[in-house]
Amino acid sequence: MKTRKESLQLLKEWVKSESLRNHCLAVASTMEGYAKKRNLDMEEIDMYWITGLLHDLDYERYPDINVHPIKGCQELRKRKYPEEIIEAILGHNNATGIKRYSLMAKTLFAVDEISGLIVALSKVRPLRFEGMNAKTVEKVMKKKDFAAAINREEIEKGIIELEVERGEHFEIVIEAVNNMNCDLIK
Repeated sequence: MKTRKESLQLLKEWVKSESLRNHCLAVASTMEGYAKKRNLDMEEIDMYWITGLLHDLDYERYPDINVHPIKGCQELRKRKYPEEIIEAILGHNNATGIKRYSLMAKTLFAVDEISGLIVALSKVRPLRFEGMNAKTVEKVMKKKDFAAAINREEIEKGIIELEVERGEHFEIVIEAVNNMNCDLIK
């Protein structure tokens, strides 16, 4: 199994944009939050975290939806990352045609877009995360002009695939993103 340290180093090699690094870290933190909620063992928690961290590894170099995340996964295979991580990462982009069978793959898909929405929301709130809750997220989900690049249909599809209660899902993501350690990627 690859370590968090090795995975952070790989992210730093491939991703130069601070905002993309922060997005990857937000998704990693949310994946870890879900793994802990499910009482997984430490190795599985690390696997979830690494999957979230590296899911957009190649996006800066290969932003084309028909190429991302294929190129990044080729690099992960070369570096001998577990196939379960690679399959989950490939499945987070519908354009790859890879089905999401594992709970980890479904979780990655379910947290990717909503993590971005919650980060964006925290940046426009005077108290950032303080007082943010599922109702706050519900309101902003309806505002199509807010964080317009975030795909609300994928958020909805992720909730359905993961078979999680909507409000609980938002609360898990809020808590995880609020607790992420941005110093890890600097």
